Amino acid sequence: MNIKKFENLSEVYSFDVIVIGAGHAGCEAALASARIGSKTALITINLDSIALMPCNSAIGGQGRGQLVREIDALNGEMGKNVDKTFLSSRILNMSKGPALRAIRAVVDKKRYQFEMKKVLENQENLSIRQGIVTKIEIFPGHYKVDTNDDIGYFCKAIVISAGTFMDAKIFWGKYEIEAGRQGEINSKDMATSLKKIGYRFGRLRTETPPRVDKKTINCSELKIQQNDECPEMFSFGNRYDGRKQQCTYITYIEKNCIDYIKENISKSPIIEKELSSNSPKYCPSIEDKIRRFNKKERHLVFIQPEGLKTNEMYLHGLFTTFSEKIQEEIIHRIKGLENAALTRPGYGVEYDYLLPNQLKINMESKIHKGIFFAGQINGSTGYEEAAAQGLIAGYNAGLRAQEKEQIILKREDGYIGILIDDIITKGITEPYRMLTSRNENRLLQRHDNADFRMLKFVKMLGFNEKAVQIEAKYKKVNLAFLNITETSNKYGKAILEDIKQDRINVEGLDRLRSDLKLDDSELGSLIIELKYKSYLDREKQRISNLSSVENTIIPDDIEYEKVKNLSNEAKEKLKKNKPQYLGQALRLEGVRPLDILALLSYIKIVSRET
Repeated sequence: MNIKKFENLSEVYSFDVIVIGAGHAGCEAALASARIGSKTALITINLDSIALMPCNSAIGGQGRGQLVREIDALNGEMGKNVDKTFLSSRILNMSKGPALRAIRAVVDKKRYQFEMKKVLENQENLSIRQGIVTKIEIFPGHYKVDTNDDIGYFCKAIVISAGTFMDAKIFWGKYEIEAGRQGEINSKDMATSLKKIGYRFGRLRTETPPRVDKKTINCSELKIQQNDECPEMFSFGNRYDGRKQQCTYITYIEKNCIDYIKENISKSPIIEKELSSNSPKYCPSIEDKIRRFNKKERHLVFIQPEGLKTNEMYLHGLFTTFSEKIQEEIIHRIKGLENAALTRPGYGVEYDYLLPNQLKINMESKIHKGIFFAGQINGSTGYEEAAAQGLIAGYNAGLRAQEKEQIILKREDGYIGILIDDIITKGITEPYRMLTSRNENRLLQRHDNADFRMLKFVKMLGFNEKAVQIEAKYKKVNLAFLNITETSNKYGKAILEDIKQDRINVEGLDRLRSDLKLDDSELGSLIIELKYKSYLDREKQRISNLSSVENTIIPDDIEYEKVKNLSNEAKEKLKKNKPQYLGQALRLEGVRPLDILALLSYIKIVSRET
């Protein structure tokens, strides 16, 4: 690329891809672009905030754990980094079916940051720069990114992953300041620049919880959340190293505390200022919880460690914007926290987000070829959702710079495909959170087989060694499946029924593992495939049926209250938007594929009756 020096710039740099912002989306985007051979620059406001975990100290959980497994399968870094730095880990929903199981790990926040920064610093083709982006300029065949220190960077593609920093402010009680996070300046000029070149934005907000000093908690009064003795890792190649796990404690906000919050609810800036921006429905502030669930007698709070070298504990479930004094009074009305010392208050952050219907399914702008957006700037919430978007945007930006074919993940491919399809097709009215209930194919798209489901993309991206490892693993699993299901297998016909009915004991599993030469992960996948074979076959057929019903007409006089298994949110959205076809209904925000199946079943019944 022939680049001339501009008179008003002290220096000019040239890259294939520039990534703006070094949160979880930016880190994955920069690594993805560099790993496929594109010369990449990662520009961030503060190098000390790379991969910062400003809110929750946990990664994973329902829907999100599956995202991390898919990120890992696609050669992303989040899963590997969690495995290096976790304080405790457990599989959620082990008593339920495999579709709902997922890993959730509490992480050492500071160590997570340092380890990710180390990976970025040592990545070939990647340069890291500190600076505040002020403007994006468009030239034939390339872009120029200007920073506040009078440096211009030229590139062929850009990934914008500015998180919650776009024209952002933070607030609690009467206090309000322009900032992206507590203690960090926001990004105003870039927001103005993007609006000038044609991008439309909305406004969202989210809240964070206070932290307290562990020394002042009465832990003896609290229940300890159990961790897995030998936890699974997020990265498929890793195994538990035997480290001592840290405790997470469980407590509740109960009547005395709820009454106090109700008495002071009008003092919350959310209520007092009548903020029009929407906050996450599935991770609400305590103010929203008390208003929305006013008959609930108690609310769960998890007291999580923030790191091995700090006494600060994170109060998950107590997101708030009350003043510091009211936050202290709330905390002191909670069992085990009666004498807890507040180390930092919770606060709210309100910020601009890109209306994501301006994006294509590859995370690229519909307006400008080569500009990609990823993470919370697109209206999502959570580290995992951000990292997943960043990974895909980073790969596609790198491929765009190399003039190669883009990779497209669709709903049928997994949770990342569902995440992208949901935000760009259905749009955002509140911060989007991934849930297993959003996945209509969740029995097929489990966390244990994410590597197999991502295999075709691993090959497309040229990670041949990883592809060989995945293929070898599932060749063993498939061969074992055939050995077990053969009528003449040496275990006898009863073994399949024993597996399906959970009658096989530890000794039997050990024998299978040894005979079939499988590790724990491979054996786990085999057992699921054997136990749920009929359900898996049924789900494959259901998926095929669903794809053919998008043009089904919804009767004008349909009574949604009569549709069984239709969620309340879906009823509300369907009544308001009055879609004519099932395909239109499916793309409405708040209407899940499971709602469409319920609606289809009802329409068929009504049709037969008439």
